[in-house]
Amino acid sequence: ALVSTQSTGIQEASTELRNKLFSLREAGTKLILITASDTPYTELLMSHSYGKDWRSFFDLVCCRAKKPGFFTSTAYRRPFFRDGIEIFELTADGDTYLEGHWTRVDKWIRHNTSKPGRVAYVGDSFKSDIIPTKLATSWDIVAIVLEGKLLHVSACEHKKPRPEKIGWGSFFGERTEPSMYGGRLFELSDLTLTDVEELVLLGYEQELPSNKTGNSFTFSPF
Repeated sequence: ALVSTQSTGIQEASTELRNKLFSLREAGTKLILITASDTPYTELLMSHSYGKDWRSFFDLVCCRAKKPGFFTSTAYRRPFFRDGIEIFELTADGDTYLEGHWTRVDKWIRHNTSKPGRVAYVGDSFKSDIIPTKLATSWDIVAIVLEGKLLHVSACEHKKPRPEKIGWGSFFGERTEPSMYGGRLFELSDLTLTDVEELVLLGYEQELPSNKTGNSFTFSPF
């Protein structure tokens, strides 16, 4: 069904985002795709969203990562596979790696960068991306939370007369009093965006802006 309706079911990446990824690679930044999806499904999604040349944006492609085990399992129990063969060393040869463990990816990054740097991990699942990455790695975490767009609308309209509140309010809580979920989200992530397209707004050497502004919690970069 998804194959026949992909034009309406999959969001296409903007030209600005594609150019951003290309510019990052040109500047020497290592870009790696780590997904829990299997190879055919990844090919379908990425080809429609980023184009048939989507692999040219990434140094490594890791499918069927089985997150959160990719981060939480013991390394020796999570080898990478390629064409059904266990792989001990990753190489940026355009092939797709299956399963694996984050420590081998981290080792590859450190070995293939000209100077020590920080690793930023971008994910949209609180359970499979944000929590395990924070607990297992030293990487910076960029959380993508589409629901946060509703807070932007609310913030832009804060000067307008508001009807009396009905129901539970925002799932994330108020700016100065986050909910349990909102508090953990902002605590565990270094940067929280409402759309992957907002990565275009970040500069190459820019420090990640904090989610926390004074005693308030908010979505960056707004």
